Parts: sequence; C-alpha cells; structure tokens
Amino acid sequence: MKKTIAFLLLLASASLAVAQSTESGIVKIRGTRLAYPLVNKWIEEFKKEYPQINVSIAPNAPADSIDFTIAAYALTSKDLENNRRGVAITRYVQLPVANSKRADLAQWQARGFSESDFKSLYFSPTPPNFFASTQAPSPITVYTRDKPACAAKTFAAHFGNDPKAIQGTGVKGDDQDLASAVKNDPNGVSFNNLGFIYDVKTRKVVDGLAVIPLDLNENGKVDKDEQVYATLDNVIGYVEKTNNAKFVDERVNVLFNKTSPNTAAGIFLNWVLTKGQTFNHASGFLTLNEKVLQEQRTIAAATFKAISVSSCEGADALMKTRSARKAPAQP
Repeated sequence: MKKTIAFLLLLASASLAVAQSTESGIVKIRGTRLAYPLVNKWIEEFKKEYPQINVSIAPNAPADSIDFTIAAYALTSKDLENNRRGVAITRYVQLPVANSKRADLAQWQARGFSESDFKSLYFSPTPPNFFASTQAPSPITVYTRDKPACAAKTFAAHFGNDPKAIQGTGVKGDDQDLASAVKNDPNGVSFNNLGFIYDVKTRKVVDGLAVIPLDLNENGKVDKDEQVYATLDNVIGYVEKTNNAKFVDERVNVLFNKTSPNTAAGIFLNWVLTKGQTFNHASGFLTLNEKVLQEQRTIAAATFKAISVSSCEGADALMKTRSARKAPAQP
C-alpha cells in the first residue's frame, strides 16, 4: 500500500513537472529600478516552476516589445489611456534617513520627524533648526534624486507637493546612489525605501545610515510604541498592521496593454499576484491584502483571459487554464 501511494505521488509530481514545462514564452519588463530587487527574485522563483517561460528585465528593449512597465506611484487616468491597464503588485515604504555619524543624530532620533518637519526640511529653501536651544546646530545637506523619479513623486504627493519642489542636492542614478550620497556625507539627510535602508540579509539598517523615526502622535518625542525601526521586519510588520497614514507608502504597479495576446505574461502576472507575494518581505516590500489582490486578479483577468480570479494559491488557477485550453471553444 505504501509503495502504491509513493508511486502515485511520484507520478503526480512528474505529471505536474511535465505540464509546467509545456508552458513557454517570453515576458519582458522595464520601469522604475526601485522594484528590480523584488522583480529579480520573482523571476528566479518563477523560473523554477516554468523553466520554458523566459522572463527578463529589459530596459533597453523596444517599447512595443515590453509586456509590463513598472510604475511605483499612484496611477492616474493619463497612465491608463490608449488601451493601458494597471495592476498593483506590491507596496513599498519610504523613511527619512541620515548619516550614522551625524553629530546630533541622537537628538533627532529621540525627537523624531513630524509632518511639519518633513515639509520644512524637504520643501523649504532654508534648512530648519530643529533644536532652537542649540547654539551651533549641525549643518544639514539634503539629498534627492536629480530627476523626479517614481519614489520622489510618491514622497512629494504624500505632503501635497510636486516632486520638482523637493529641495536639496540632486543625485544622479537611482535610489541606491541616493543612499550612497548620504553614507558619504556626515551631514547628509534624505529619504529612501526600506530595501535600500536595511540590509535584506541581516535585516538591520545598513552601515553608514540611520533611520529618523516618525513622531506619529506629534507630541515632540518618539514614544516607546513608536520605536519600530530596529529591524526591517519590525517596520514591515508595524506598517502592515496599522496602515498608519503618517508613513509614506505606495503601491508598485505594472502597466500593460489590455489587448495583449501574451499568455506567458498572464501566467507570470497571476503567479506574482499569488505565490509571488510570499517573497515580498524578504526584499523589503509589503504584501497586498487579499481583498486588494483579488481586485488586481480581476483586472488582470480581463486582459489575460486564462487567469482565474478565484485562486488564492495560484496552482488551481493554472490547472483550470490548462483544462480550458483542452476544452472545445464555446459559442
């Protein structure tokens, strides 16, 4: 009996492997580099299940060959013009950071940043003095991206501003270069997303950077229950649990053509919205709640007809897809 069960399990595994290996195609992605670490992880894990579907980040590929464009900001009606659709795939959080050797760092971390502090620091041409009693306040060098990238759009929008209004020294490159600018300047201050503030392996803040806590209740100090920055997982857990509006967080979306015939792209997107979510935290991103995920699957299913919107794990959706292909076409 045991041998029979073992044989059946082996046969089932072999059948699943064959079924998965028959799926083939090419999927190309480009867009904001903020999400590349997570997307690369998704590609790596997806490849284990679908070795014949080649998913790649292709920033230099022709625009008409791109299946998904990553946009890490709130989509507008303009983004959805010309047969475009958008689906949220994860969330990210941005925090204020300073150089870990900053002279008044301890004071900053004890006091925290309030909403007005953010506005004074990032949207005023004159750097504020947070400690009026200090005779010689430490200088502040604010760094920002030299171009209004996705993260900058999100950060500015959170405070009711245009990204072009963000003050500071422009840094060429991406958010990793922005983090490096702060690490190389004892007076440096900026904002960045969790995946570049924390080491995703140790889950601690990277060497050279220090998080400036948020004064969530605006009482002029960081209370014990607001001290949630010791590890990457502490921050993720707190934000997902509370959804406190004081945190600068936004969805990462993918844009695609609603008439896309690429079945492989639909399989990958469905996998991201199901199994792929289990890898978000490891890369410093937040998961979307099940209600939001279900909404995103519904949107995606309108383009990629093979996607099942009832799936929570992904496997049953893909099995239904394969069964549907074998069934005769309905009138």
